[in-house]
Amino acid sequence: MTTTFNPSETNVAFSNTTVATLDALRTQRITWEATDYKKANEGLYALLSDCLAVFNGKFVQASDSDRKTLRKDLEEKLKADGLRTQRNTTTLTMFVRFVFGNDRKRAHAYTYVIKAAISHDVAAANLAGYIAEQGGIEEIKRKMVVSEAALVKQADLAKAKTEVIANLEEAAVKPLATIKLANISGDYAILLAKPTVDGDVNVIGVLADVNEALYNALLKKLAKQKMTVDAENAALAKETNDLLDVPANDADMLDQLVA
Repeated sequence: MTTTFNPSETNVAFSNTTVATLDALRTQRITWEATDYKKANEGLYALLSDCLAVFNGKFVQASDSDRKTLRKDLEEKLKADGLRTQRNTTTLTMFVRFVFGNDRKRAHAYTYVIKAAISHDVAAANLAGYIAEQGGIEEIKRKMVVSEAALVKQADLAKAKTEVIANLEEAAVKPLATIKLANISGDYAILLAKPTVDGDVNVIGVLADVNEALYNALLKKLAKQKMTVDAENAALAKETNDLLDVPANDADMLDQLVA
């Protein structure tokens, strides 16, 4: 059974104070856009620095109950402004969208900048210099997107490698095939095989005494191959589920799909 979170008066006061600070930043942003928006980045960098300072000083240092209260208030205020949030929307993203408004692309870029600053332990006072050193906001965003994608790919590769090792261990007990070859030594050997048009495989070369480096390279190659197959299967499954995920009142559409 889930319990409903009821913020205390202290939680509410904390949230109100933080939201008021963010609201002042939003007003500052509106003024900046109406005046020197097209002239320079100083105003933007100052706003981002203030956002980072509020996030570090308020949210990061807050208690769990204060964080929950603040997040709930931000969700409600963003909804009132016509900005939709999801369960997995980060509070930092809410901070940025509350201050900078409904431009989703811009909010994502600014969120990446603040995330990068936090990950590199950049103080709010030094944020403007950090942005300039990194080549600007779009360059920071590009690096962060690449970094996040690389981490996901690395995790997927590690998972695939573990599964490949398990499959190889099982195949050692129940081999895919067994053939007799003389003068083969070492823990592992590589057979170079050539498929034939009738479905057979001809062994055309043998490499005995496979060293650990080559074995690991082949293991990585097998893992990457498995990742590709898994991704294709996942995409196909998603496509199938999307086609079958038809609202109950769309019976005519469902009939057309399965016809």
